[in-house]
Parts: sequence; structure tokens; C-alpha cells
Amino acid sequence: MAMAYLYLAMAIVFEVIGTITMKYSEGFTKVLPVIMTVICHGICFVALAVALKSLPVSLAYAIWAGVGTAIMALIGLFMFNEPLPIQKVLATSLIIAGVVMLNFADTKSEKVEQVAKIESSSLSPEKNVVVEEPTSPYQQDQNAG
Repeated sequence: MAMAYLYLAMAIVFEVIGTITMKYSEGFTKVLPVIMTVICHGICFVALAVALKSLPVSLAYAIWAGVGTAIMALIGLFMFNEPLPIQKVLATSLIIAGVVMLNFADTKSEKVEQVAKIESSSLSPEKNVVVEEPTSPYQQDQNAG
């Protein structure tokens, strides 16, 4: 599971780098930034796909999109001198709060699934139980009735 989060982090990093290079491509008119954009987003989606092998899509996508959005808001502020109005701060905060809530909800549902698995396995019949067959006719009559 830890590797899945590592791949998810890698997807976020390459998505952010790809978005930065997209900004520098000036509408896909500069060749090197366009190439970097395509490569970074390609790596991003491969890493995200690998992370989705182990993580629920609702959680992974929320983290990927939410964290990427928050990081890009900060990069826009510091690197591209974009304004940071209160609406952007509030919206980004709500996105982060939503990701945190999804993470807690997913952790709780995983625990419920684990408990249900344990309970169902303890209720299922044992596989190695030996049932003795009656050996005399008298025992067969007693079991029939």
C-alpha cells in the first residue's frame, strides 16, 4: 500500500511539472516545453494508473486532483505572480478538506471490511473437520430419528 502512495505522489509531481511546462509552452507554440509537457503528463498518468491498482479510484483521484490544484495555486502565486483572492484561498481550502475527509472515510471503510472478513471467516465451516460415519446398524437408527 505504501508503494501505491509513492506512485500517487510521483503522479502529482509530474502533473505539476507538466502543467508548469504547459504554461511555458505559450499555447503549444514552443517546442521544448510542449515535449516536456507531453512527457511529464505521460509519466503522470502511468504512475497514477499503477497507484490505482491498489488504491480506490475515488480516493486516489481526489488526492491527485486536490493536491495538484493546491500546489499549482501556490506555484501560480510565487512563480507566475498570479493574484490570490480570498475565493481561491477558500476554494483550495475546501478541496484540501474534502481530500482529508475522503481519506478518513476510506480508512474507516477498510477497517469495517477487515472486521467483516474476519467475522465471516470465523463463521464459515472448518475445512479440515472429519465427520465420523456410523459403524453399526444400531448407530444408524439412532442418527436417523
